[in-house]
Amino acid sequence: MDILGFEKLLYHREKLDKIRDDIPQFPVHVTVSLSNFCNHKCLWCTAYEAQQDKAETFDFDTLIDWLTRARDRGLKAVGYVGNGEPTAYPKFKELVKKVNALGIEQGMFTNGYLLDRYFDEILDYFTYIRISLDAGSAGVHSAMHDVPASHYPKIMANLKEITARRKNAHSPTIGVQYATHHENIHDMENSVRDALEAGVDYFSVKPVFNRGSVGERIEKNRLTTTDTTPLVMDLRKKYQDQNFEIFYRPYQVEAESLNRNVLKYDRCVAGYFNLTLYETGKLIYCGPHQVGVGTIHDSLEKIEANIHTLSKKLDLSKCPAGCRYHPMNRLVETVLKPDEAKENHPNFL
Repeated sequence: MDILGFEKLLYHREKLDKIRDDIPQFPVHVTVSLSNFCNHKCLWCTAYEAQQDKAETFDFDTLIDWLTRARDRGLKAVGYVGNGEPTAYPKFKELVKKVNALGIEQGMFTNGYLLDRYFDEILDYFTYIRISLDAGSAGVHSAMHDVPASHYPKIMANLKEITARRKNAHSPTIGVQYATHHENIHDMENSVRDALEAGVDYFSVKPVFNRGSVGERIEKNRLTTTDTTPLVMDLRKKYQDQNFEIFYRPYQVEAESLNRNVLKYDRCVAGYFNLTLYETGKLIYCGPHQVGVGTIHDSLEKIEANIHTLSKKLDLSKCPAGCRYHPMNRLVETVLKPDEAKENHPNFL
């Protein structure tokens, strides 16, 4: 099973049944933005402008109280991904210990620079971490992330250290993400080699999406599948094996180059599986559109009801091209609508 894919819906059949039966429900996972402060300034960052102002930071007690109530409602996991760098959160160590004690699984996207502060906590409490690397050399990393060239070697040293200290192979799962742009695609093979040498489990290729500060701090991404697919196929031949996988979703690059969603479905059900919780306390159903379903001060019943209502009302014609939930929505539609499933030959034909 693709750990970055949506076949994991198989483990949540009850949620599919509730969608089919039109029953409100609380999401399995919440993406949490702990702060809008970051020690990197990636040229394409969707939150770059927010980082220029005084940083907002989530109140520790407020967050723990909400997560405790949400767990009792059905929340099973949190991913620290958001406006800022999670490991720069002042109470990161206390937070992850407390969340682990609540029985909630944890994962994180990080730029990797501060990992050495929290090796023990990450190894003990996390299911996965993914490092946004986006380069295979100090020079390209410095240019793409707008940081000193000293950051790249420190991040790679952190990666080697944390993978070497894992007590069990692939636990936590450690991956590298490469946001691909015509200004860094030439460095991808170097990045794959460095990631493999560092001992990570996978390398994920995605496009730089043409939003955020793209067009201001960096040119709009001109890459198409003609540029990316042959390269990724070649890298898979050279480096992929049973211990190191290279993930790539051509639909993301195709959709971004065409500036439209290329997958067909009639309803977005992403909110039944994931919400985004920002440091302001806002709960967002759709990040690119900033469509909210309430705040942490609202009752969980109200949030569920808002998710249920919004799922039926979102204007899908305005969905961003590269939304990660396009394939999940397509999969759910083919499962719950028999006519849609026919084209997939469900009876093993």
